[in-house]
Amino acid sequence: MNFGKKEATPIARLRDANDRTTGWVYHWNTSELAILWIYKDRMAKRIDPPLSPETLAKAKAVTADSAIDLLEALSAGGQKKLE
Repeated sequence: MNFGKKEATPIARLRDANDRTTGWVYHWNTSELAILWIYKDRMAKRIDPPLSPETLAKAKAVTADSAIDLLEALSAGGQKKLE
């Protein structure tokens, strides 16, 4: 059964080097993750809070894209800019 994307909940903030919010991470009812960029030109330095390996694994099982790669790198303590 496919419920489609009906509801999303913000679960984390993306922060830049000056600790400003650059975007929000949303978790959909389908287990997908999405980013709402506020300032896409700013490099995300960290994610607050880091996403759990379980959340990332469920998202990867549904969709694998550059956003998931970014969230995975930031949750592991890296920094990256989405291309």
